[in-house]
Amino acid sequence: MDQEVKLEIMQAGRVATIKHRGSFEELNLIHVRVNEWIKNSNFIRKGIYFSRFDLDCTDFSSDDILFELGVRVSNQIKDENSVRIAEIAERNVLSALYKGSYSNLPSVHGILEDYARKNDLAPMGSPAEYYFNDPLEVKSSELITEVQFTVLDYKPENIQHVPLVNKIERKTIKKQRFAAMEYYGSIEDVFKVRVDLIKWAEKHDIEVNAVHFKYHANPEGIYPGGMVFRIAIPVDGDVKEERNLKVIEIPEHEVLSAIYKGPYVNTPNVHRMMVNYAFENGLELIDFPEEIYLNSIFDVSCDDLLTEVRMDMIEPNFDKNIQIDKIERKTVKKHETAFIRQKGSFEKVTTLRTDLFNWVKRNNIKTSGYPYLRFLNHPRGLNQDDINYDVGIPVDSNMEDVIKVLDYPRHKVLSLNHHGPMSTLRDTYVFIKDYAEEQEFQLLDFPVIIFVDKIPENHEEGILFKIQHPVRKIV
Repeated sequence: MDQEVKLEIMQAGRVATIKHRGSFEELNLIHVRVNEWIKNSNFIRKGIYFSRFDLDCTDFSSDDILFELGVRVSNQIKDENSVRIAEIAERNVLSALYKGSYSNLPSVHGILEDYARKNDLAPMGSPAEYYFNDPLEVKSSELITEVQFTVLDYKPENIQHVPLVNKIERKTIKKQRFAAMEYYGSIEDVFKVRVDLIKWAEKHDIEVNAVHFKYHANPEGIYPGGMVFRIAIPVDGDVKEERNLKVIEIPEHEVLSAIYKGPYVNTPNVHRMMVNYAFENGLELIDFPEEIYLNSIFDVSCDDLLTEVRMDMIEPNFDKNIQIDKIERKTVKKHETAFIRQKGSFEKVTTLRTDLFNWVKRNNIKTSGYPYLRFLNHPRGLNQDDINYDVGIPVDSNMEDVIKVLDYPRHKVLSLNHHGPMSTLRDTYVFIKDYAEEQEFQLLDFPVIIFVDKIPENHEEGILFKIQHPVRKIV
């Protein structure tokens, strides 16, 4: 094969997708169905169609092929209560099963975090609450809730210490406004987004003295390409929002702070040192780390880079007498979930839950778990108006013939054009696989077939496809 394999970037976005089991000839029927759904939905089409096939498929003339057909879409009308579907990576959690009023759940969070610290586990980020029954059907004393925190094994003696410019200290950060870009993709994209934001600042004559990088997902337990983060710079005065830029206000809060001098590769060690400090001093960390870049790699060597690491914290304050039925550590498998995102008080939770259940019923979605509320920032220590959360429910990822809307992160792909019948696609898959091994790429997920010309109606020879395989560089 004399064609060149290219490394390309697929931007983050949403896709409407449907899984179907049947013959290859049914591909066009599924295409018509997706088109009709888009016409009657709140979405518009933003690209050409693609398909994913089971890698075990060797006979494209079979009547039992499992394939997925999809297309990029975007919201046609802004709908704050729109339902999204996302994939949740496998993770280790510490869970507590509690029976009683929802008003006691903040104390359950505290008890669970305290338990983690005493058992060499580091709770990372914010909690999730799964509701096993309905407050409209049972008394508050009979409500059953499972609280979960993502955790990492934590051994203080295994921490690799790096020298700090100053000692770890507590300090209060005043309320401040930021121009921010939020991103969903690979950790490798942080530098690109940082440069984009600095270019925006230069265009608007805004002086940049420091760039703030905030993790919105566990930096040590994410799946490839699934990093959620925010890059921001402090701003004053009237700054207008743009398509990819938001103006946000961070309220006054207390943090642990440490300044580190050296290459960025060591900042995870600073994170662990600060977790250790919090454990030893009985403090509670309530959010993912934030890194503030005080100088630039363009101006100084890696050894002279200055980074301030901050972690939001509070003094533990909860009712230790709350009775927990069961505390255990377990692994939550990778799964898909449907959710509605909200910022503000919990007054809308009931309405959002009703909207979600109506959507599930209207779209014949199969659920696979209990409804939940997942916090995107820590609910304790915040005003209710500043709390971000998802109201959601796990859904069956193996559903066929049901159209779903999925969020995809920005990711890298190996790409190769293929001209010929479907029956020879597997040869192209093998070629890309061999190329990836030679160039030290790790293959992720299933390969994707982009229908460049059209969706073929049979096994015709002259169709142009583009084969893309998600990858990440092995380091």
